[in-house]
Amino acid sequence: MFFETINEVKAELEKIQEDSAIQGILFFGCDKNNSKTSELEAALASNHKPLLGGIFPEIIAGGIRKDSGFIVVPLFEELEVVHFQSPENHSPIETQIENFTKNRNTEIGSVFCFLNALWSHKQSFLNALYNQVGPFVQYVGGGAGSLSFKSFPCVFCNQKVFEHAAVIGVIKKPIAIGVAHGWQPISDAIKVTEAAGNSIVSLNWKPAFEVYQAWVEEHSKLKIGSDNFFDIAKSYPLGLVRMDDEMIIRDPYAVENGMLHIVDEVPENTYIRIMNGNMNSLLDGARKAMELSSQKTQSENTLFCIDCISRVLYMQDNFEEELAILNQIDRINGILSIGEIANAGHAALEIYNKTVVVAQWKKTN
Repeated sequence: MFFETINEVKAELEKIQEDSAIQGILFFGCDKNNSKTSELEAALASNHKPLLGGIFPEIIAGGIRKDSGFIVVPLFEELEVVHFQSPENHSPIETQIENFTKNRNTEIGSVFCFLNALWSHKQSFLNALYNQVGPFVQYVGGGAGSLSFKSFPCVFCNQKVFEHAAVIGVIKKPIAIGVAHGWQPISDAIKVTEAAGNSIVSLNWKPAFEVYQAWVEEHSKLKIGSDNFFDIAKSYPLGLVRMDDEMIIRDPYAVENGMLHIVDEVPENTYIRIMNGNMNSLLDGARKAMELSSQKTQSENTLFCIDCISRVLYMQDNFEEELAILNQIDRINGILSIGEIANAGHAALEIYNKTVVVAQWKKTN
């Protein structure tokens, strides 16, 4: 359900309280709303059902891309919601997750997960979550925030809004997930010989940008530098080499002093390949994500997608073609995120970039 204003959301949440079939709520808004934390929490105060979500660059409401407004997605199965905050002022992340998972009597089938895309502990949080909850669970979610890349309170948990945090919602039922991207390698395997946080310092023992620049200029026949880096680099992401699954995409967005700044971490001593794509290959990725999620389910479902905002920036007006693919079963709701969270097939829990995640779950019990 789509709403233009927070007051409309408040009214809807109040109405939902009277519906005993609805046992949980996913709630998402757009960064362009410029919603104050106090306004959001005032609306959330009227809700007493488990709720999680966040603020994202854009949303998809009933199959339509929206850069303002809100969506509310009701859940018809028992939902347990909890938030995790930075360890500087709280327990270590691992301890927070352990405290949540121990002494639980209910089975965990699937986990919704939304976090601040700029949270410095997001990778350690996801590692700890996967280690504690395990591989036999489906995970789906995304990175919240703004394309300004300035941190602000952007994740929701019940009646509160948090900044340096992650929120998860646990349900018993399985979620059918499809993950794909459509990017193809254009380079040999390249070793990440030095990395620092979200920056790659060197590749094959050479300045990272020097190596990246050589491959991109050879393939594109264009000159790339700091002044036009983002415009060209959006067509040339990095792929983390994996032995048994589709490569995990990483999104370089700036160059500084020979270093590549990446939306999410690229671990030192891993191997990458430089990727490229076009409209046809990316649309094939969206089709594959839809097919993979549909293969794992047979009933009438709620459809939800986590699609990367940088795919929108790459496709621009042609993103409507991707939406047409995502809407082929039913009008889909979703978020346009800064990093996509999922475990594809039997792979570990990962943060993806420039990727489509399609999730389906039974509409009712």
